[in-house]
Amino acid sequence: MVVIGIQSLLCVLGIASLGKSAAVGTNTVQGWQLTQYCDEFYTVSNGDTCWDIIARNQNKFTMSQLLCWNNDINPWCSNLIPGRQVCVGVQHPGPVC
Repeated sequence: MVVIGIQSLLCVLGIASLGKSAAVGTNTVQGWQLTQYCDEFYTVSNGDTCWDIIARNQNKFTMSQLLCWNNDINPWCSNLIPGRQVCVGVQHPGPVC
């Protein structure tokens, strides 16, 4: 019988960020690695993709900016969790992405 720890399993499945994210409450941005310049947020809905988030915000930013502002979103955008707030706007000049 093989016993695998939950963090090891999440790492093997490539969803380590998902495992860490699930422990955070849905009404807070604390604990996420958001840029300190963030001043606009979007709450992820069930089934959202990064492209959905960009479109729902009138294409005001690019995929690379979304990923830069939200360091916990992986490059495949496969670890979005409904209820999680993500940064969708920053103060100017903001971070260099």
